Amino acid sequence: MIERVSKGLGVYLHIPFCKSRCIYCDFVSYLERNYEEYTQYILKEIEMYEEVLKKGVSTLYIGGGTPSIFPFQLLAKIVNKLSLYGTFEEFSIEVNPDSFDKDLAVEYKALGVNRLSMGLQSTDDVVLKRSGRLYDYETFLRKYDIARRYFDNINVDFIVGLPGESWRTIQENVRFVSDFIPDHVSVYMLEVHDESGNGFLKKPDEQTFQRYEEFLHALKSYGYERYEISNFALNGRYCIHNLKYWFNLDYIGLGVAAGGHIGFLRYNNKESLNDYFIALSDGRFPRNYEVSNTPEREALETLFMALRTKWGIEPKKIEKKTGIDVSNVLNVLKLRFDFFDGTKLNEKGMDFSNLFFVTMLNVWEEYFS
Repeated sequence: MIERVSKGLGVYLHIPFCKSRCIYCDFVSYLERNYEEYTQYILKEIEMYEEVLKKGVSTLYIGGGTPSIFPFQLLAKIVNKLSLYGTFEEFSIEVNPDSFDKDLAVEYKALGVNRLSMGLQSTDDVVLKRSGRLYDYETFLRKYDIARRYFDNINVDFIVGLPGESWRTIQENVRFVSDFIPDHVSVYMLEVHDESGNGFLKKPDEQTFQRYEEFLHALKSYGYERYEISNFALNGRYCIHNLKYWFNLDYIGLGVAAGGHIGFLRYNNKESLNDYFIALSDGRFPRNYEVSNTPEREALETLFMALRTKWGIEPKKIEKKTGIDVSNVLNVLKLRFDFFDGTKLNEKGMDFSNLFFVTMLNVWEEYFS
């Protein structure tokens, strides 16, 4: 798998604009509408990466925010410029049901989009309303039907733990999957870092974890392959672009708050639109953070990312890339956890991945100190 995924660069384009803010969202987004200006600066940023892009681009992922509210003609300008650097094996774009329609489907198809990611989050209208989503389940089904007519590779996102959720919510989520059979399903547990806000969001309790496990069990019973901790595919329809992240390969992040990894360089762009614009106006990369990883850091990041997948890691390849022998750390972890065979986590290991990764970091620091 890694041999196929490693061909060409990945490009992530962040569209940070939304109609409104969902109460659970931690992504950088804005309600402003300066689309033209943003497009011009994205084009400037692409030019700054010309030498890297000449290596060839194989995947493009447009996320947000809400990419489906971004004017199509402006999006086409950006995509056409990126297409000078390669043919996209996979071209994904995220859409929200309230801003997606037949006309947009036709335009995306003509532009070369071959994978659609739809943010459903829940089939429960109470949950959708309390979470700040701008559509109901019936609307989603109409838009999903449109998507199916034009695209044969569709992902649907769910979040477990949203306000108002019940066991019936999970049952209806499962019913959607069994009735409509999306090619790919992503299921995330709600992350709440601070409960002191408006009181709508609560950290997951035991029942929430049980509902999450029930949902995952149902997906597997319908033939979905859990190829990454939160991601499930039918018939090998993996997200090739995201596998570049998980195998710690090279990708460029364009736009506000986007991140990239090129060689041993890791960076994140500025989160403020104004700061992003100023940096590019001055001819500087609009980065908020950048670091050239040490070989040890690069090896550790590779472990953290690749062990999220069903394929795990190949210690010899990590050593070849970084010069770091990780076998001693992996042997210690293999002795401590019955769900880790020395190269990958099994199903139980994916469920207990947080514990595993915390322990792995401690073992790593002890060994390399």
